[in-house]
Amino acid sequence: MNPNSSSPVLCTFRGDFGALAAMIQQSWASNSNQPLLYSEAFLRSAFDYPGSSFSLAPAVYGDAGLLGFLAGFPRAVRWNADAHPARLTLNSFLTAATSVKGPGVAIKLWSDLVERCRDRGYEGTVNFCVEGDGMSRIMPLFSRLLKLKTERIFSVEFLVRLLRPAPSEPPAQIFDRDSDRDIDLFMELASALPGNLPLVRLWTRAEAEWQCRNRAGALTVSAEVGGRRGIITGYLMQAASAPPTTVVLLGDLFWGDLEPAERTELLERFLRAAAGQGARFASCPVLGYASLDPLTAAGFRRSKRVIHTYLTFWNGLQPRPVPALYIDVL
Repeated sequence: MNPNSSSPVLCTFRGDFGALAAMIQQSWASNSNQPLLYSEAFLRSAFDYPGSSFSLAPAVYGDAGLLGFLAGFPRAVRWNADAHPARLTLNSFLTAATSVKGPGVAIKLWSDLVERCRDRGYEGTVNFCVEGDGMSRIMPLFSRLLKLKTERIFSVEFLVRLLRPAPSEPPAQIFDRDSDRDIDLFMELASALPGNLPLVRLWTRAEAEWQCRNRAGALTVSAEVGGRRGIITGYLMQAASAPPTTVVLLGDLFWGDLEPAERTELLERFLRAAAGQGARFASCPVLGYASLDPLTAAGFRRSKRVIHTYLTFWNGLQPRPVPALYIDVL
């Protein structure tokens, strides 16, 4: 892109989250498959994730301000049965202003982010594309143009349920918990996921603290019954609807060694806590790493929403389709 004052400039994001939130809302307004409202507070919180940096957030600016954006967030994973650890970025929020919307801006942002990731020692990227969205069609093209190894490895479906209104209570009164004990439990159960999962997210303690209690809208509920333990995490945010509706997105389903009835009770406690904070709708991605029996028993049903998962490597590893995975869908 020509860097003169009258032409769009590709550079590093300047931290103007208000402009970013407004651009995302306007650009995605016509997308019937995009139900969430990415507020300024939510976007700021995403960059509070440990290791996040504007250096992995290319943006396009013009005389009118912010015109395009993409961010990569660090993720450590274990790939394949050989337990190979890999440093990836989860690429998200690819957006162009309606005045410049099109594949030209997208490919410039994506290729620039790939180079930034390579320069900083990352070994690949994960991209989520909504089925029917333009990015899902042109992601393979991006990969061919940049001569990268990219594969659509998994398609994420969702289970959803309406929530009944519940009395509003301060989070501390919803359940008794010690935050540090919950972090310990989260780390323990995350590390106990089946070793045959092809793609598994790995956690540092600082990342777990962000996930469980520091991110915008964080909600974590744990259970201990007769020495058996489990934990569910998630977060609340607004839906892009009129009037605004609060939704809770379930993140980590760590049933641990809880009995079936105890898993159901843990889920119901989580949903009551979310409803007590205003949530009227719950959504959970189907990733295959955890039993969904408690959710189907609680009335969750499949939605029409599908998000395709694209994995790219440039370190010699070969991406391939997998039957299940454990990573956050952002």
